[in-house]
Amino acid sequence: MITEWIPQFDRLAENYQQKVEEQFGTLPLDEIREAYEEVYVNPEPVDMTTVEEVPFVRREELDTEHLTDTAKEAIKNGEVAVLLMAGGQGTRLEHPGPKGTFSFDGLSLFELQAKQIKAAGHAYGRPVHWYIMTSDINHTETLDFFREHNNFGFEEDNIHFFRQEHFPALSKDGGLLLTENKDIMLTPNGNGGIFSALKKSGMLEDMKDRGIRHVFMNNVDNAVVKVLDPILVGLHVREDNDVTSKSILPKPGESVGRLSLVNGEKSVVEYTELPEGIGEKFQNGNIGIHVFGMDYLDRAAAAKVPYHLAVKKLEHMNENLLLVKDEVLKFEKFYFDAFRHARKHKTLQVDRKGEFSPLKNKVGKDSIETAYNDLKDEGIV
Repeated sequence: MITEWIPQFDRLAENYQQKVEEQFGTLPLDEIREAYEEVYVNPEPVDMTTVEEVPFVRREELDTEHLTDTAKEAIKNGEVAVLLMAGGQGTRLEHPGPKGTFSFDGLSLFELQAKQIKAAGHAYGRPVHWYIMTSDINHTETLDFFREHNNFGFEEDNIHFFRQEHFPALSKDGGLLLTENKDIMLTPNGNGGIFSALKKSGMLEDMKDRGIRHVFMNNVDNAVVKVLDPILVGLHVREDNDVTSKSILPKPGESVGRLSLVNGEKSVVEYTELPEGIGEKFQNGNIGIHVFGMDYLDRAAAAKVPYHLAVKKLEHMNENLLLVKDEVLKFEKFYFDAFRHARKHKTLQVDRKGEFSPLKNKVGKDSIETAYNDLKDEGIV
């Protein structure tokens, strides 16, 4: 059986065979085969005839003063927590370490967000709990960075780290891959694994035990994100939503998914899966900022979320046990595929300025320079 998945298994020394066999025994082989067949061998393109614009509201349509008061009350009562997706490295920035440790004028992305959460806690007289999802590739470095900076003033009991889950990468023939250390290659399973990771790590129960009812989620690499935006939080609480999303009007060809209705259900069509030129028809770009209700998080953690394909060049051992860097198949879940389990979902469209400045590249668009300029425009640095 194992040689069907790892053809070079018999070439391994006995001690490596034993290690690989132990790892192999823990793998969900049926799920791996299913993902390979459905996502790579027989993929189904997005049927754009089933996709419609999502309903949305704009800030000027809302009673922002009332929403702010609603958010303040919920935070003051300890009902709101922050959830940060921070599993990535700064590779594309040529930054050696977790992306959250990248700094502008001495202020790291982590600190920029920590200051906002701390400020909300001080303003409303109640510490806000911060849950941070790392990954195996950056977990230790992230924890070390926080210790070096005294957790940015957070009490130990108010900051919580947990790891993203993983899934095997495969060859284009559907075989498992071996790393340079002769381990079965596992890669992070995408941001859609955040719900099951919350549950399996015990963080979901921790939130419930603390009386948390609403969870504000965002990515680490939006330099100007308004963490705990009271308008978004207030809208979520006041309307008792399962999910409340923030969107922007996307630029032509912009690399953001589109919040939309797919077969009548809330979802996001990822930009990599949009037919060319179709994205311009949809007005709500997904910027990875949402508020979730606890009941929804329970349902999302129990739901089966599909995989999507990413083809990446990664180092691995070939059939002759030589280290090569070739294209491999990575399988990733997207959190928004669980939106269909939301009974009530609202979208708030906001202006891009002061809301969205993604840090993705060293130079060019969505780069260090563009993020730094936006931080300066907002008076943050």
